[in-house]
Amino acid sequence: MILMKIFNQKPELREVKLKMPSGKTLTFNGFWEGFDPSLQFASWPHIIDKHCKEKEIRILGPFWKEKDFHIYSEIAKTQGKWDIFITGENRENPRELAKKCIGFRSPNNISEIRFPYWQWYINWQNLEITKPYKRFNEIYSISKLMEPISKNYGEITEAIFKKTPPKAVLLSSHLKRHRLKLYINCRMSIGCDLYGKKYIPITTQKKELLSQYQINLCPENFIGQGYITEKIPEAFLSGCIPVTYCDPNDLKLDFNHKAVVNLYGLSGYQIRKKLKEISTDFEVFTALRNEPLLSSIPENKKLIELLSKRIG
Repeated sequence: MILMKIFNQKPELREVKLKMPSGKTLTFNGFWEGFDPSLQFASWPHIIDKHCKEKEIRILGPFWKEKDFHIYSEIAKTQGKWDIFITGENRENPRELAKKCIGFRSPNNISEIRFPYWQWYINWQNLEITKPYKRFNEIYSISKLMEPISKNYGEITEAIFKKTPPKAVLLSSHLKRHRLKLYINCRMSIGCDLYGKKYIPITTQKKELLSQYQINLCPENFIGQGYITEKIPEAFLSGCIPVTYCDPNDLKLDFNHKAVVNLYGLSGYQIRKKLKEISTDFEVFTALRNEPLLSSIPENKKLIELLSKRIG
């Protein structure tokens, strides 16, 4: 792959081109400064190269501001819409700008699919995904997600449970919005170690750090329709009970809700009570560890069909 960056433009028009071995050219707009799709975009370049029929493929990302929408809209009118919009962020699908949209929202038409961020890193046999999420450094195993924590990390006896009650951990760069409420109440009830740039430094891979705990407070940054990222599956794959804060209907789109503790809509008192129950009631704790995160095998057939389809 040959990477070509164009810097002589305004930030909102920054463009990166990637020449693939097949001869196809991928052009990226709407991504962050310093963006390198050959290193920082999971395996999307290979997936797009393999399944899209066009020789020149324009990809729009989510890192642009609403105030600049008119700039992108004008480009779409004069140069044509982008071929694909892909987001791992909590953004609406910009149907006016892109022919195909891949994100979190449930599809409203044939040019959209829901393919949440956590599914970018599954070990799909037919997509050849080879790049794990950088901090976690591991491709997600479907088989492990369909097995309970107790199978992959072993049973915990009641004697050990009572002797060393489980403690929680939170990895975060900030304590804004609902995260602050969750952290304070978790710390008050069962204790919670806080890691991040402003807190305890993270000096190891995420999985290695989480595996030292049994409860991971892992709320999303925002509450958005269908917005589920890597946090829940990475907690689960590290041997932690995932404790999240999201719309229950969104949680059920992807995961077995019996394997996850969802604190959405609870008061501070209710949060403390729920967390205390997990850390002191052996049966509740064990029941959570005996549930698989996935109840069925996820599919990517619709993703491949959308990428292969010519639209507009």
